[in-house]
Amino acid sequence: MGYVDTLRKAEYFIGLSDEDLKLIDEFCHLETYEAGTILYHEGDLARDLYVVHEGKVSIRMEEGQVRPLTVTVLSDGGAFGWSALVEPHRFTAGAMCLEKTSIVVIDGPKIYELCLGDSHFRAIVMENLAYLISSRLRHARQQLIIQSQRWE
Repeated sequence: MGYVDTLRKAEYFIGLSDEDLKLIDEFCHLETYEAGTILYHEGDLARDLYVVHEGKVSIRMEEGQVRPLTVTVLSDGGAFGWSALVEPHRFTAGAMCLEKTSIVVIDGPKIYELCLGDSHFRAIVMENLAYLISSRLRHARQQLIIQSQRWE
């Protein structure tokens, strides 16, 4: 089974050619999880990148919270696990399935090798990654403001 159509939707890979997506497809496999499954915790070692194939995943801040704070909810095509491409390769938030979810798992070190070997590929992926991180930071800030207003 190929995952090019799912990869095409992922924020990491917007702007890459179908040939590039076919290269990435070689490093993918599909995993399915039940609702409530914790995929990883904040601070865990990050090796793989993830794209929601079908279902919903909550990205959650865990440290320093009374209970996990949902930063964003991702559905089909939603990308997460970017920490696999950035030192120190530790997740900056946790991830949990909100319903039965199929996820395309992408070998992070292989994507990193592609980035090192092709400056055009690297530029596109890293620009998308910077946008994704910025977007998640904005969402986290908004959720923290909402939460602090509830406490007042």
